[in-house]
Amino acid sequence: MSDWKPRMQKAVRHFAGQLAGFRAGTISIGFSAWTAKGVLPRSDLGQQGDRILVTPFDEGIVPAIVRALNEARLNAYALNPSTVSVSVPPISGEQRAEIAGHVRKLGEDAKVAIRAIRQEARKRIEVSGRGSHRGVQEATDAAVAEIDRLVKAKIEEVGA
Repeated sequence: MSDWKPRMQKAVRHFAGQLAGFRAGTISIGFSAWTAKGVLPRSDLGQQGDRILVTPFDEGIVPAIVRALNEARLNAYALNPSTVSVSVPPISGEQRAEIAGHVRKLGEDAKVAIRAIRQEARKRIEVSGRGSHRGVQEATDAAVAEIDRLVKAKIEEVGA
């Protein structure tokens, strides 16, 4: 009957997990590996300052990796015959604003999910005659407040 509270908490955790993927101001090894799609099989990725180092197990594919990363518009060059260096420029103010807008949109989507759970819980209470509308509303308000807090914190982190 009262599965709505864990579902609301799960929605907030899901939203927090989505926000964890936004790392403005730092480079992301995962993003570079994803951008180069399929070119980095069996590679060792490392991070050094403002660049990513790719050391493939097969040194013969270094030129292919450099070519693929450059096609993905990432500044890449062969550091030595066995290592590729990928420079990632800092994000611009426009990109920060885009990230902030996307974070806000994800926050609104999470709030919509919370409100849908609230509506379903209210309908169940009406049908069964058991439960508290006030408890559902308090849990909804708490979940929405947590989402707002997460959005605000992430936007401050992004610097937008």
